[in-house]
This record gives sequence, structure tokens and C-alpha cells, in this order.
Amino acid sequence: MRVRKQDIPILALLVLPGLVYYLFLLLYPLAQGVVLSFYRWPTLTRKVFGGISNYVDVFTNTLFWMSLKNSLIFMSVTTVFQVTIGYILGYLVYMQLRFHRFFKTVLFMPNVLTSVAVGFIWGYIFSPSIGILKPIMTLAGLGEHYISPLAVPSLALAAIIMAQVWSQVGIQIVLFNSGFMGLNEEVLESASIDGASGLRLHLSMIIPLSMPVLKTVIILQIVGALRSFDLIWVMTMGGPNHATEVLPLHLFVNAFSYFKLGYGAVIGVVIFILAIGITGLIRLFMSRSNLD
Repeated sequence: MRVRKQDIPILALLVLPGLVYYLFLLLYPLAQGVVLSFYRWPTLTRKVFGGISNYVDVFTNTLFWMSLKNSLIFMSVTTVFQVTIGYILGYLVYMQLRFHRFFKTVLFMPNVLTSVAVGFIWGYIFSPSIGILKPIMTLAGLGEHYISPLAVPSLALAAIIMAQVWSQVGIQIVLFNSGFMGLNEEVLESASIDGASGLRLHLSMIIPLSMPVLKTVIILQIVGALRSFDLIWVMTMGGPNHATEVLPLHLFVNAFSYFKLGYGAVIGVVIFILAIGITGLIRLFMSRSNLD
């Protein structure tokens, strides 16, 4: 489609609002975050240029590396579970079994709740006094030794991952279901006639045809997991003993509790680089594997 010269001013006016939004509400704050990472605040009203000293402080801090490890574990495990469960349940909804609309609604309901509400719900579930796990452990003969997983460093992150998957898998189900609804039925029928069925049909036809939505779901999940804050803050505040302290919590504590704003800006830069780098690697891998 050729653009006429007389249409250029009109097109420019149409593009201008989105361009202004992108420059001043996305690119400008991003650039400011990078700039602030090179400054220190001796007082709240005075800042001084510190060079790479904030980066040195971050990368020599053992708590930073612990929070980075926790973020990567949280991101990896939630991505695997949410994509797998979302794919399976999304396909079952797509098959339009009996009461499929009811189950689709029920499965999406946790996604409507705020992360704060989800945190309180699962906090009560794990509670050693009023939680539903205590009676189950009592029936198993372990009630006297029951301790909330949120109080055990080796179990706390797994408990939060469980809550995260429960609360967010609904959107993955809807996305996968939408992707399956766009599949070419004639191609699937031809594959079925040729003998493809069950797992073979999924591996050879459905997954490759669903690759655009699969890639979208994985990228959205990874970026969302790297930015997770409120659910973890409500459930454990990063404890016990920093066992659930992820990068956004490490950023928050240092920037707004200890007023190390430059230090916090460095962590923000790290989160941004991680999100861009990991999503870029995923796109590259899928392209080289001819899965697009």
C-alpha cells in the first residue's frame, strides 16, 4: 500500500499520541533508571556521581546473588508448571467437553483475584493453627510436627511457587485455548486420517502450529515472574532468612528501606537485562529450531 504525500500529516497525527506515550512513559523512565544507577544519595536532597560504585556494591553482595538465584528458580519452575498445566487444561477446554464453559470460568477465577488477596488466602491455607493443611497432616499422623512451609527456608519458595501457579495459570489456559481455536481444522483432520493421534498428533502437528501462542505465553510468563513482588511480600516478606527474597524484593528493601536508591536502580537494570536477554534467547532458539 502506497502512502500519498497529502496523507503523511494525518498519519503523523495518528501516530503522535502513541509515540509520545512510548517516549515519555517508557523510554524516558528506563533511561532515567540507568542514569540513577551511577549516583549516590548522601542525603535525600543531594546526590553525587558515584561511577560504577553501585554496580560494585551490588555484584559483591551475597544477598544479591541469593536473590538472583531465587528469582531464576522462581521464574523457571513457575514457567514450566504454568505452561504445561495451561497447555493441557487449555486443550481440554478447546475440546468442548461437557460443562467446558463452566470449567473455563472456574479455572480463570483465581486470576481475577489480586496478588495481595492470593497471598492472604495461601497464608491461611499454610497456617499451623487454622490452615487446611493441619487437619490433613493430623490424619497422616504428622499433626504434632506440622510447621508452616512458609517458616521453613527449604520449603518457603516452593510454597510461594504453588500459590503463584494457582493464581496465574488461568490466563495461560485462556491464551492456549484461544490459540487452539485458531488452528486449521482441515490440517488436523488430514493428520488424523494419516494415522496421527494422541501424543504423536500433539508433537507433530498441534505444538508446531501453536508455536506463536506458545512463544507468547512463555515470554509473558518469564517477564511476569521476574517482576513478581506483591505475592511474595505478603506471604513471607522475603523470609525466612532471605530464602524467598527475589530481585524485586531486594530492590525494594535497599531502595526504600535503606534509601540506597542508586543500588536499587542497578538491580532494576539487572532485571531489565535479564528479561531482554532471556526472551531474546527464547526467540532465537525457537527460530533456529524452525518452530515458528
